Amino acid sequence: MNGEADSAIRALIQKIQPENECQHSIGDGVLRINLKADDLKLWRDTLLGLKEPGNVLLACESNSDALEATSLTWVVGAAIRAARIDSSQGIVPLLSELGVSLDLAQALPDHCPGLGADITWAFYLERHGWLTASPIVDEQLLDLAITP
Repeated sequence: MNGEADSAIRALIQKIQPENECQHSIGDGVLRINLKADDLKLWRDTLLGLKEPGNVLLACESNSDALEATSLTWVVGAAIRAARIDSSQGIVPLLSELGVSLDLAQALPDHCPGLGADITWAFYLERHGWLTASPIVDEQLLDLAITP
């Protein structure tokens, strides 16, 4: 993680404490940034356990179909899939193919520092339809999320 991305995540963690989450209304949807320590640790452990990690993790309905043939879903019971994007804008067509509204997908580069570059981000849908994003951070930033 480079200094700029690290600083942006640090600032985000500090800004939204003690809740460790924030919501942004975007079009007809909601983007939830989740920085809860337990969830950050879970995503970090998941990334470390993948044989072929990418810079994006996605909770999908299926692990057996091609990525574009499945849909984004909630985490419980999901197939966690890794993907690689070359820039923050690369998330837009990827998530659009997985059923996320274009408005929400287009907003991600503005709300997810380091996306497509220095920070791996995990995405899933809440049961009520909100798109949730969590950065996968190193131990030092994880400690910052734990200790307000």
